[in-house]
Amino acid sequence: MICKNCDFDFNGKYCPNCSQSAKANSRLTFKNIIGDFLDTVFNLDKGFIYTFWNLLKKPGFVTRSFINSKRKNFTNPAKYLIITTAIQALSEYIIMYEDQGVPFTRFFFLPSEINESMHLWNETLTLDYPILFGIINLMVWPIPLYFLFKKLKNNIPELIATMMYFYGTIVILIQIMAFVYVPTAGKNLPIELVSLLATIYMLYALMSFYKKGSISWRIPRIIIAMLFLLTFRLFILPFMLAFFFPLN
Repeated sequence: MICKNCDFDFNGKYCPNCSQSAKANSRLTFKNIIGDFLDTVFNLDKGFIYTFWNLLKKPGFVTRSFINSKRKNFTNPAKYLIITTAIQALSEYIIMYEDQGVPFTRFFFLPSEINESMHLWNETLTLDYPILFGIINLMVWPIPLYFLFKKLKNNIPELIATMMYFYGTIVILIQIMAFVYVPTAGKNLPIELVSLLATIYMLYALMSFYKKGSISWRIPRIIIAMLFLLTFRLFILPFMLAFFFPLN
């Protein structure tokens, strides 16, 4: 067979030169498109569900495997994140009720105008642009981990890939909880419940990812990193937006 992608002569199911499937040499049909999608999502050896399930059981194993170039069995973290955000958008369209707002967090040392603007920005980002807000946080989260665990020598791209896996898994867990909670309660998931679920999984995932070093060395650093994430999420980003682009 001659590969139509790279003109390489080969035998077998995949071209050894470019890795394109032999099936791709046939004319494109709806069956091909749907089959490729189902294979990407549901393939029991390397699909999305397989990756998600392993990120629940052993998140550190999945992320360290990808970082250490054992990548064939797991969905690429960028693709994983894209799929999870698509599921989030679809879920919000299907089952979400009218937004109830987010709790007002007042900082006593700031003027009331800044507090109000921060609240409006926090509400806007959380309710109107949750995917964008998630991506912004995703790019910031690796920073404290890089410095706090610098001796383990993970670089920023490796930590971003790790956070893509963890954040995507949190998104799916929230959607699963929403499909149970929202129809039963008749209202959206409380922000406090979402935050609790995200915190518990992130703590568990980071403990699984950082295996080296004693517990007494790892736990304080993980807690500091998570406190930084919380501070960025609730204070630093809303304050910067409120200061430079005030809402009222």
